[in-house]
Amino acid sequence: MTSVYTTSIADCFRDVNFIVDSSGSINHRDPGNYDKSLEFVADVVRAFDIGPDDVQVSFVLFSEEATVEWGLTDYPDKEDLVREILAMRYLGRYTNLNDALYLTRTKVYAPGAGVREGSVKATVILTDGVDNRPEEGTPLTIQNATLCKEDGIWLIAVAVTDGVDEARLHEIIASPLDYYKVDDFDALTNIVESIKSKICLGPVHLQCKFYLIYIFMLCK
Repeated sequence: MTSVYTTSIADCFRDVNFIVDSSGSINHRDPGNYDKSLEFVADVVRAFDIGPDDVQVSFVLFSEEATVEWGLTDYPDKEDLVREILAMRYLGRYTNLNDALYLTRTKVYAPGAGVREGSVKATVILTDGVDNRPEEGTPLTIQNATLCKEDGIWLIAVAVTDGVDEARLHEIIASPLDYYKVDDFDALTNIVESIKSKICLGPVHLQCKFYLIYIFMLCK
């Protein structure tokens, strides 16, 4: 598949983490769905300047268990990074978002793991179902999401299909403006521009701060 997203966004100082669902439901309806989800992540990444002074990217994969596939500083070259994203293995089985959020806070954004002073810590959660480990409805997922937010990690949810629990995902994120819903995996291409722009603009409170400063300067 050839991507049309080739332009970069400059002056975007972000430590970005992708939490990607690799559960059995992804390829249940269409064996190409998982590849479409990886292409979506790759398209978002292609839009950024990648490197120690620009955007750094980590990747957490989750199914029955969650794993940090690579940290923020492991792939400072965009070509290498995109290649690794598109080659990510498919696991199947369960939906352990709980552990993925835990690893995001304790491993990806841990002190000494490559997080830079002054960067925005943005995590994009891509899922098509309901988290169910250790059991469906576990309070641990919400607890770990809350701890992420308390640590200054900005959570963005991308929900695919009607198989998601929208109310639960809204509990996980901090603002309804950080929630994206698409009907199927083909439709992920429609939100690439929105996601990459949102990551660089920053959370709502940072955007408000920027506009207040801008208005203040105009009124001086």
